[in-house]
Formats: sequence, C-alpha cells, structure tokens
Amino acid sequence: GSDDDMRHITIRNVRGHCVGGHHIIRFLNTSGIRMHDILVDGVIDTSPDDIQSKALIRVGDSNPAWGGVTPLGDTGRFLIQNLNSRAGATVLVSGSLCDSRIDNVIIHPPGVEALTPASGEENLRNVSVGGVVKLATEETE
Repeated sequence: GSDDDMRHITIRNVRGHCVGGHHIIRFLNTSGIRMHDILVDGVIDTSPDDIQSKALIRVGDSNPAWGGVTPLGDTGRFLIQNLNSRAGATVLVSGSLCDSRIDNVIIHPPGVEALTPASGEENLRNVSVGGVVKLATEETE
C-alpha cells in the first residue's frame, strides 16, 4: 500500500450526536488512498428525540467531488461493533467496503437496518452483520 494509506486505526467509546443531521463518525478515502484494518468499538448515539443523525457511521462517498465510489478492495478489514443507534442509518456505505464485520448493534428507529449499502450491493464484498437488536417495529410507529 501507499505511505498515505489510512490503516491500523482504533476508535473506542464514542458518545454523541450530530446537531447538523450528518454522521457521528465518517470515514472518507479518495484519490487512491486505501483504508484498512479499522476497529470501531462502542458508539452510543445520544440524540434527543427532535434530532436524528443521517448515519451513526458513514463509510465513503459516491459524490464525484470527493472522488466518487472507491474501487472495491480499497476500503476494507473494518471491525465495527457495539453500536447503539438512533440515526436514520446505522452503518451507511456510500463508497465501497469489503472483508468486514458489523456486530452487536442496537437500533432504535423502526425500518433501519444495521447496514445500508447506499452505493449499491455491487460495492460490498464479504461483509457480514450479526447480533442486531431492533427496539422498534413498523407496527409500533
């Protein structure tokens, strides 16, 4: 990999919300910069009832101004675990993601999944999700 690659990053014990309605944690790599071997462990969304972040965690961006969707394989080996989300998306993949795991997720809003592939399923490879608890159902809205 390149000397500019982002790798071996650990983010732990994050508590907060985004007043502007964006994302609590965002990973953005463009222009051939690879991002790999990332651990996110423990994110608690503290949003009040009148504020909802777009995503708890966002990976990548499909906007051409940011370089568009990264090639599959440039962003991978993420371990994202122990999430408590009130956001409109839990893990929003707007770029690409491979060889990763999302685990131990509590989701508050109805209709929200642990993984939202906004840039399309074709930009995911070998991403697994487990241990998801949904606190609301469509019927309780």
